[in-house]
Amino acid sequence: MIVVDSSAFVEYFRPSGNSKVRHAVAQAIAADQVAVNGIIEVEIVAFAREEAEYRRLAAHFRAFQWIELGRAVFEQAAGLGATLRRKGITVQAADLIIAASAIEAGAQLYHTDSDYDQIARHSALQAENLSRR
Repeated sequence: MIVVDSSAFVEYFRPSGNSKVRHAVAQAIAADQVAVNGIIEVEIVAFAREEAEYRRLAAHFRAFQWIELGRAVFEQAAGLGATLRRKGITVQAADLIIAASAIEAGAQLYHTDSDYDQIARHSALQAENLSRR
């Protein structure tokens, strides 16, 4: 299972997006390995400019595996945030929750956001920054 962060999805859905990122996400989709949660879906689908684009994006997200954001995920996210903060690292709450959902699911996280590199250095997060492929 691969959690694809919105930072990677932006590149995937953008026609002029980074070709390496687009290829990696396309491979994960073709292998039916992509998992998302509600935060990732909202970060992508809610910003569709037109109704047709909204419907297309929503259909994509209905096809992906779904990770529920239960109490364990939020507790993991809070712990990650506290650990990082003590090290002088501040990460947005949404990124902490997404990282925690990947950890709890035992999944790898595809991204292009350097905050996840920081989280992975100080936790059990298995993340790949696709912009460095």
